Amino acid sequence: EVEGFVNSEKGKALMASEPDLPPLLDNHARLRTMPTGSVAHAYCDFMEREGLTAAGLVEEYERSMPNHYADLMEWYISRNRDTHDMLHILTGYGRDSLGEACVLAFTYGQNPAPGHLFIAYLAGWEIMKQSRGSGAKIFAAINQARRHGRGAPRVAEQPIEDLLVRDLEDVRRDWHIGAPTAYTA
Repeated sequence: EVEGFVNSEKGKALMASEPDLPPLLDNHARLRTMPTGSVAHAYCDFMEREGLTAAGLVEEYERSMPNHYADLMEWYISRNRDTHDMLHILTGYGRDSLGEACVLAFTYGQNPAPGHLFIAYLAGWEIMKQSRGSGAKIFAAINQARRHGRGAPRVAEQPIEDLLVRDLEDVRRDWHIGAPTAYTA
């Protein structure tokens, strides 16, 4: 699937127009010029509140993955990495342990790599052990996130510049990203 996308006209166009997302995503002054209620504003609010940067995510990734191949697969993997925090915005999942597990399950719904789901469920088991007796429906939240990911277009395969300017609620509706009701409960 990745090979088909990166060799498609859409993939080639994105490689040409958005070869590297962190400079775009870390330019909050520019993103703040986009309409109020946009994905850009929600993204900036989230990143600033959490003390995160797209460049910081790249640094963490490079510490764990020091080898680079500068090929089409790495470009695609980098796009997935660079849009990770945007998934929090689009889905409504926080950065708490369950929120991160849900983002991984959503990611699995988008790109069915077994590692995403394995880590999401492993995190779910750990959260369940820690919250024993609370009645929290941990796996209901993870499974709902997986379904929401399956129903939405692959975020990394979308023109991020176009996405940022759009109204967040419109994107959620148009992309069939349901409210994270099981997570919120």
